[in-house]
Amino acid sequence: MRRFVTSKAKLKSSVRVFFAKRSEAKLLDTLRTRSDESRTFALLIFLFSFFSGFSQTVGTSVSKKEIKIGEQIQLSLKTKVNKKDLVVFPDLDSIGKFEVVQSFPPEKIKNANQIEWIKKYNLTQFDAGKYKIPSLEVVVNKKKINSESIEISVIDVAVDTTKQKMHDIKEDEVIQLEQTQQTPELTDNEVLLGGLIAFIIAGIFYLILRVKHRNKKKSESYISPYNKAFLQFSELDNQSDSKAYYSSLTQIIKSYFEKTLEFSALESTTEQFIFKLKTAVAEKQFEISETTIAKTETLFNKADLVKFAKISISNEEQNSDKKISENIIIVFHNTLPTSAEEQRFAFAKLAEEQKQHKYKNIRQTAFIVTFLVSIVSVVFYFGWENVTNYCNAKINGKDADYYLKKEWMVSEYGLPILQIETPEFLVRDLIESKNPNIRSISQFSWQKVSDKLSISLRTVAYTDSIKSDLKVIFDSELESLMQEQAKNIKTTARKFKNVKDLSGDILEGTYEINEGSETKQMRFLTVFISDNYGLQTVRITHEAKDKFAKNFIERVTNSLEQLNQEEDE
Repeated sequence: MRRFVTSKAKLKSSVRVFFAKRSEAKLLDTLRTRSDESRTFALLIFLFSFFSGFSQTVGTSVSKKEIKIGEQIQLSLKTKVNKKDLVVFPDLDSIGKFEVVQSFPPEKIKNANQIEWIKKYNLTQFDAGKYKIPSLEVVVNKKKINSESIEISVIDVAVDTTKQKMHDIKEDEVIQLEQTQQTPELTDNEVLLGGLIAFIIAGIFYLILRVKHRNKKKSESYISPYNKAFLQFSELDNQSDSKAYYSSLTQIIKSYFEKTLEFSALESTTEQFIFKLKTAVAEKQFEISETTIAKTETLFNKADLVKFAKISISNEEQNSDKKISENIIIVFHNTLPTSAEEQRFAFAKLAEEQKQHKYKNIRQTAFIVTFLVSIVSVVFYFGWENVTNYCNAKINGKDADYYLKKEWMVSEYGLPILQIETPEFLVRDLIESKNPNIRSISQFSWQKVSDKLSISLRTVAYTDSIKSDLKVIFDSELESLMQEQAKNIKTTARKFKNVKDLSGDILEGTYEINEGSETKQMRFLTVFISDNYGLQTVRITHEAKDKFAKNFIERVTNSLEQLNQEEDE
């Protein structure tokens, strides 16, 4: 476990003491000799210079403060700046008495409006003793800021061959040099679960509002006098008691006129009712014929005879009188305007419908807002970068841009050892060679040549010194591509040299590969690093339309480095 050995608080404290001691005598002399105005001005200048010196700091840490000879430690420099600030870290082959084994590209961590830059160096020392990692200059917007020096102890390793069992040198192995901590990729199940949780939360809130609105008092259901009359007429069928039948018949008609013509009818006698009816028709000048009023009066007189004289009426005659009653209601309904009661209930119904529509809109809006807020919460939980990477991978596939945004890892492969930085570890492929001139051969790969991106690495160690034939090497590479279903291969060759002064040859070009019924256009670039004792090959393939592939290739090829391995014969 690496641990930081310094902090910004300690750095600020040490610098504050330094400035205080250095400037105390000079400042006192100035304050004694100058006027009050001059003393105030000098004090302001001092405070400005004092605090401005702390506007930027460089945190310094090492993974260990005591190492064995040849063991590596990691030096980390950290600084927080604004987004527009330019930060330049030193690029050195050695730091003090320590040799720089590897200088990693600066890492960037975004935090609100600030960016934290982290520069890492792998250092080593092959002589025992106490050494000091000196202060390093980090340039921020053309201003130099010094890091803190750290003392490191390098201890000797005693080797007693008489007591320690010796082992044969291993043929070759994959050695992990460094792997930065990565956030696991989002899976389809995680995204589906996050969306489902957001939907459930929004749905629960929607149901709570719906129950609340449903419990609110609604306006009573309303039936118009006309519809109510005909509903009551239908309930009179098959009634054997004539007295009850005609009593109900006249009550229905009276109720209708009481509601529509708005006069007291239910408690009126037949004579009173007919008089009020004629009066209302005359006053309001309704177009009702005398015949209709006469039929109404005849029907009510007949009903009085049945109720009081107990006259027997057949079912057929009852049905006939019910039809007459229905026709009277129909005639008046087609002539009378809408009553005040009907208008009141119509407005109440309209208001209730508008209220329910409003409640429905509120519920729907609340559902959408709650769902969106829940989705945002899920995005923050998973991490914005992880979600954007997931969406980009689903839309565009896992292209070069997707992997360039991820943390990469540095590893060593094969024999001779080749160090390389890749998005993920390469996996060993089973490969054998019956060539007597080959002492060992190893191959590692990440994905296939038919994928959007792939990397393969091969190391070959010769038994004896062999003069490399570049044409034979190129032909072997093309044959390997064709074995992986590549067609219509077109190539060009050029020399290779990366930032670590590793040189070799490059064979690059295009090819086609069938993907179902479609043909996919691909590009490849293969780096060959060879001498008389071995050959190291790194091939990168990508879709021809991938515009970020160039940056991907440069990052991989610039990380290539040969490592020496000492062997005891």
